[in-house]
Order: sequence, then C-alpha cells, then structure tokens
Amino acid sequence: LKQERVAPEQYMVPGARQLLEGLKERGLKMYLASGTDEIYMREEARLLGVVPFFEGGVYGAQEDYQSFSKKILIQRIVSNTNVRGDEIVGFGDGFVEIEEVKLVGGVTVGVATKEPACAEVDDWKRQRLIGAGADFIVPNFLAHEKLLHSLFAR
Repeated sequence: LKQERVAPEQYMVPGARQLLEGLKERGLKMYLASGTDEIYMREEARLLGVVPFFEGGVYGAQEDYQSFSKKILIQRIVSNTNVRGDEIVGFGDGFVEIEEVKLVGGVTVGVATKEPACAEVDDWKRQRLIGAGADFIVPNFLAHEKLLHSLFAR
C-alpha cells in the first residue's frame, strides 16, 4: 500500500467502501475505533483511504489504556452529542464493540468474515457475535444495499 502497488480494496472486507459511501450519503456521522495501537491504526486508515468517511474521528488503543476504549467512545457519543443510544449503528468483528453498542440500545452488525477470502461466514465468529447480541451477521459487505435498506427501514 505504501508503494501504491496494490489497491486499498485488496486489504478491505469486500464491499466495505461502498457501505461507507452509503452510510455517508445517509448523513451519518461515523467514528472508527480499533483495539490496534492508534499510531498504527491511523496510518492503516490513511493508506486505505477511509479517514474522510469518519467525521467523528479515528481512534485506537492508547498506551494509557484507561484513557480510551470502545466503551468510553460510545459513552462519549451518547453523553456529548444529541445522539441517543438507539440511534447508534455499530459494525464490528469483536465481542466488545457489539456488546457495548447493544448496552446503549443500538443496532449492531457482526462481521463474521471467514478469512482470507471473506466470502462466507465463519461459524465460530458468528456464534460469538450472536452471543454478544449482534442483530445482523454478515461475511462481507457485498450486499451493502440490502443491509442498508434493512438497517434504515426500522
């Protein structure tokens, strides 16, 4: 990616960019949060060309682990904005982000990608994400239009 010899989409879940475009078109303010160290995560997001989608900011793990977590970010969104918990849509492949968004009343999409092809659902990930409360389970975002319709028809 740094040498621009491959397209960023090669390192993204299929359909992710189109999903981000669809969410942005709907006027959502998006936040990107990762358990990866912020310095590396910000560089990765920059190389993938996704930073402009995340008007709310790009966040990663801090050396002082008590200063940032996905839980803290979600609580900040609810307390510092006019957004109610039930207006939050969370996407993730981890237990924590699904659980935390559900705790504030949000809707969640569990990404249970079976790597490296990202073409089907990994059953172990699926079960774990369902256990966390995921409302939807997807292997990728190729059906982003159908997913967006389902999310916003509620």
